Formats: sequence, structure tokens, C-alpha cells
Amino acid sequence: MVFGVQACIFVMLYPYFQAVLGWSGLLSTAGLMPMALLMMVASGISPRLTERLGARATMLIGIALAGGGLTLLAVLVSVDGGYLSVLPGMITMGLGMGIAMTPSTEVITSSLPREQQGVASALNDVTREFGTALGVALLGALLTAGYRSAIEPALYGVPAATAAAAREGIANALHDAHATPALVNAAKQSFVEGWQTSMWAGVILMAALALFTALRGPKRPASDDL
Repeated sequence: MVFGVQACIFVMLYPYFQAVLGWSGLLSTAGLMPMALLMMVASGISPRLTERLGARATMLIGIALAGGGLTLLAVLVSVDGGYLSVLPGMITMGLGMGIAMTPSTEVITSSLPREQQGVASALNDVTREFGTALGVALLGALLTAGYRSAIEPALYGVPAATAAAAREGIANALHDAHATPALVNAAKQSFVEGWQTSMWAGVILMAALALFTALRGPKRPASDDL
């Protein structure tokens, strides 16, 4: 779940930066750096927290921060708010992801004896890849569905070809030759509404993950199992 939500956030931020804010690809990549850098910093802090609090408590802290970041992304994001409307959520998400991932990985790899560490590492990679694919598919589908539902009222009276292009996605709506400023603004606002739907779904996933971790998470610091 953690990797799925993280991957989905990265996938969604690019069209927000490029289509809603009008940024270039290079600037959009730079816009992701605060989140990536904070993940690196938090992953360095996480082992100390695990040693002091235990793996389960550390993972819960990370999951709670990730859920808080998703909440901020859902509540604060807007068309007019620009980059500053998503930055607080990105910062909180970066901290939460970095804190949660390190003990999660260590718990998986330490669950098998040393002679089977190759199997443990492969299992860890599989969970990451599977979670990423599932998260992008699920939350991405919610974003698309939310966008299409939100833009539909703005398509009344719009030529059929332009309306069909707008339904396909925000990029098509922005680049259609017959798109009016009103339709462009509607497409941007619809993307934000679809984004919010997806973020709230992510919050629910993080809440479920926190409950599972609290009930079934490791009771000792992962380092004790080595």
C-alpha cells in the first residue's frame, strides 16, 4: 500500500504540474524534489526511531504522516493555489514514506535466515512492484472517473469532437484546437476534483494499513530479529 500510494502520487503530480500549472517537464521534475529529498532524510532517521520505539511504532508513525500528507493534498489542492497548495502535502508525504519504508523493508528481509536472504530480497521487490502497479491502477482509475464525472456538465453545447476529446483527459482538453477558455478552466478544475477523490481513497487505504499494522505488526524492533 505504501509503495502503491507513493507511486500514484508521483504519477498524478506530473499532470498537475504540466496541465494545470503549465510547467515544463524539467520544472515538473524539479517540483518533485522536496518530496524525494525528505524521503531520503527520513529514511536515515527511521533506523534510530526503530531502535528506540520498535518497528511497529515506527511504521505507524510513517503511515500516519503519509495519511496526513494525503489529507493535505486533498484539502489544500486547487487550480489557483498553484505549487504551494500541494507542497505541504508533499512534504508530509515524503517524511511519512521515508519513515515507514525502512523498517518495513527490514522486517521482510529479517523474517528469513541469512542463507535465504536472496528469497527475502526478492519477496521485498515483488511487494514493491505489485503494490506500485495496484496503487497506480486503483487510484489512477479513481482520478480518471472523478475527472470525467466533474467535467461532464461543462460539455453541454460543446461540439461532439471537442467534448469527446475532453472526456478522454485533461491533456486532450487543453490541446484541442476548438477548446474555449471556459472549457480549459473546467478541465483543470475537474482534474483537481478527480485528484481529491483519489486522495481521499488513499487516506482510507492508509487508515486500513495503520489498523492492520497496529494489530499485526512486529512487536519488537526489526534489528532484534537479525
